[in-house]
Amino acid sequence: MKRLLVVVLVFALLFSLTASAMAEAKMTVTNKNLITFEGNSKAYFFAKVENTGDSAGYVDYGGKLVGFNANDEIIFAEDYVSSYPSNLKLEPGEYAYISDFILDEVLKSDTVTDYKFSIKTIEYGNDYSKIPCEAKLELSADEYDNYVNVTFTNDSDSILYRFTIIIAIYDQNEELVFVDDDYTSAIGIHPGSTITIKANMDSDLIKYYAQNEITLSTVEALIYIED
Repeated sequence: MKRLLVVVLVFALLFSLTASAMAEAKMTVTNKNLITFEGNSKAYFFAKVENTGDSAGYVDYGGKLVGFNANDEIIFAEDYVSSYPSNLKLEPGEYAYISDFILDEVLKSDTVTDYKFSIKTIEYGNDYSKIPCEAKLELSADEYDNYVNVTFTNDSDSILYRFTIIIAIYDQNEELVFVDDDYTSAIGIHPGSTITIKANMDSDLIKYYAQNEITLSTVEALIYIED
């Protein structure tokens, strides 16, 4: 009887270890967009990354973005593309937004016809909590006067100094067309106080949307505070 009990316990332990070993995080790019401007040396890259695995993990800081021309030649490469905040912890089903600003003279003379982006999971990183917020688009006919207003309340018992705001906008086809971030540490928000952050949108992007018949339809904001 004792021998049978030992065998059962051993198998239970092995099953537990196997299940633990199989559980892992997986960062999957679920939406992405590279926006370039004709005759301009700058470009914007936006992405949404979701943990589609069955365990928590951290977003790698070393995401790889590569752009190709019509001859399948690499014309630019970015080696450190990540979420903001960086090395963000994602539980299964959670997601993060990524943005990268590219400035390269080759973009003036060559055209990006394809691009690839990949990002991995790492075991260690930074833990943050999210607080509720509301985001609204404030658009105008003036390409220099377009904003996203993010409003939130400090519902904690202490003054909030350090917080990160992430803004994401989708078009009429649910394609990701804008991601921006802001970090504030110099302003203290007292308990119970409500604040609105006004984020300006690049006029070149506004012109790009108009030229390509892109309608800004849905806006989301995420606010992270350090644990």
